[in-house]
Amino acid sequence: MKSWKCIENCGACCKFDLNERSDLADKLKKEDIALINSMTAKDGWCKNLDRKNKKCLIYETRPHFCRVNEFSTSFKGYLKSGDKFLIDCCKQHISSNYGYESKEMKTFKIAVSGK
Repeated sequence: MKSWKCIENCGACCKFDLNERSDLADKLKKEDIALINSMTAKDGWCKNLDRKNKKCLIYETRPHFCRVNEFSTSFKGYLKSGDKFLIDCCKQHISSNYGYESKEMKTFKIAVSGK
């Protein structure tokens, strides 16, 4: 069985548009939305992502919504499907940011396959 893993040198989840993520509206407080907006650069990427190395600059103190293992439990899809839900979300983010044939996608697929 495949299990979800966050991969290094990815950062795909560090780019998103709240307008495209209506499923987040009931998961985030107004303060969270304000924080996300303050952390997001004009191009949609988090200001705290070292884009060259694809590493979070505030990893140890990142907000709760950046902690995938914690935040994912608030989604019905996760409660129903667990790691499959997370794997599908990551594939969607990686594909939309880097492409389905990207090195990030290939690395992710290997990581979740357990090989």
